[in-house]
Amino acid sequence: MLGIMKNGLRERLRRKDIYVIMALGLLLVFLCMSGTVTLSIDGIPVTETRLLLPFVLNVASVIGGGMAVALSLRTIPNEYERKTSHLVWMRGISQWNYHGQLALANVISSVAALFILYVGVMAYAGIKGETGILLRSIPGFLVFASGTAGVSLFTSAMSLALPEMAAGTLSAILMLAGTMQPVIRTLSGIVSGVSRGILRGILVLTPDLYGAAAQAGKFLLGEKVEVHSILGGLLFLYAGAVLVLVIHRKEA
Repeated sequence: MLGIMKNGLRERLRRKDIYVIMALGLLLVFLCMSGTVTLSIDGIPVTETRLLLPFVLNVASVIGGGMAVALSLRTIPNEYERKTSHLVWMRGISQWNYHGQLALANVISSVAALFILYVGVMAYAGIKGETGILLRSIPGFLVFASGTAGVSLFTSAMSLALPEMAAGTLSAILMLAGTMQPVIRTLSGIVSGVSRGILRGILVLTPDLYGAAAQAGKFLLGEKVEVHSILGGLLFLYAGAVLVLVIHRKEA
């Protein structure tokens, strides 16, 4: 019943470029956590693991979002280009089921790639003796991965409705705007006129993907979690799933 999803996963595993991006992302995460890449606040270097963790999680979230766009952009269009979709219709499988399984393969591969980065962060926390972080790592990852899963589903849906370049560009812009919401919010308070209106419009139209990473960091550190920020990410995830199921291709 899930044969389509399994074939989609095999296709994702053949993407050698993703392994390169994942390795570079993991290296960047280790450099940040080890202090080789220095983060400073008011000129004071931040070296404590508990202070570095939120920053590194956000870096990993951006890298994971980029991998989600790359992994999800061509999966469904490739199946139509190969003309294999007609074999599926002959077996009586509905289009929403077909698209749903391929999109699920995209989500699983994207979240798995993100998990590799996350394991790197947790490994370093373990080396530093942060056992409390490790104990909360699994439920923390479920919160952390919601944004990446949403980006994957949104990209899958856009690949059904738009040409490849347009779908990739729109998904990448949405992902970057979502993960950089605090920066955009700060800029909107500094500028004025049309620029402020544009920035505030971006804040309204894009999901708060930064919130998922930030709340995951708070949860891992044992701090109070803002549930509404997590719900925003889950709503985006739900919207992406709905789009995948309702958008149809004429080629069917």
